[in-house]
Amino acid sequence: MAQYNKVQTGEQDRRTRTGRRILSDITLATRLRILRDLAADVCATRPVTGWAEVTTDDLERFLARCPAARHQQTYVLRRFFAWARGHRLVLVNPARALVLGAQPAFTGSVLDLATQRALFRRWTRETTPTQERLVGLLALLHAATNAQIRALTIADIDQARQALTLKGRPAPAPMDPTTWAAIQACRREREATGSLNPHLIISRTTRSRDTPVHTTYLSRLLAPSGTSPALCRQTRLTQLVTDLDPKLTATVLGMQDTGLVRYLADNVDRDRLQPTAPPER
Repeated sequence: MAQYNKVQTGEQDRRTRTGRRILSDITLATRLRILRDLAADVCATRPVTGWAEVTTDDLERFLARCPAARHQQTYVLRRFFAWARGHRLVLVNPARALVLGAQPAFTGSVLDLATQRALFRRWTRETTPTQERLVGLLALLHAATNAQIRALTIADIDQARQALTLKGRPAPAPMDPTTWAAIQACRREREATGSLNPHLIISRTTRSRDTPVHTTYLSRLLAPSGTSPALCRQTRLTQLVTDLDPKLTATVLGMQDTGLVRYLADNVDRDRLQPTAPPER
């Protein structure tokens, strides 16, 4: 397990250096937890001395314990045993015959239309803190992730085309007038501090450094508005996938279309597909 965890952290480091989507520590910990639970389940059934003794029946019994998590657990097991087979820790890959479960539906929260409008009005007012305006608009209108916003630098701003380069996107994202005004205001505010930090979003801590702000900084920025970057982003993703197409949205955002299927309207808000009929008079 220690060797496999080292491979995972190595992959995380490579993704960081190449600017690809980074595997979070929570993702890596979840994978290890699933393997730990599998080991405990198999050992509770019979005495085993290594992964080579695990069979497909053992895996199927383990997956049957939590059908709702079958998709994620199957993916982790197939990935782990493929690695173990490649390193000759097992002679036969017992996870090869496993079938992925149904893609889990999105069960998170989304902002209703009235709340979105209220937030948009708040983030268009010049009295609202500049960085809060920019972070909120990027998440709500452009589905930017926390990592993408934190990584933004002055060099990512295309003044001529009024576009912004978001890491992981296949092309610079054109900015609407409201977001572009927030970018310019944030840039002027940043330049007034005299900071040499190349990032667009800076804090008092990072003002004298060259590192991005902390992962929790953006959430603290939006706390006064009663929302979070993640909630704004998943609201926008839901709208894009429902109104357009998962594959088209994935191509534009640089994502996997299989991960966006879960945001389809019938998984989030069924009455959008079946409007309530007006009452009879």
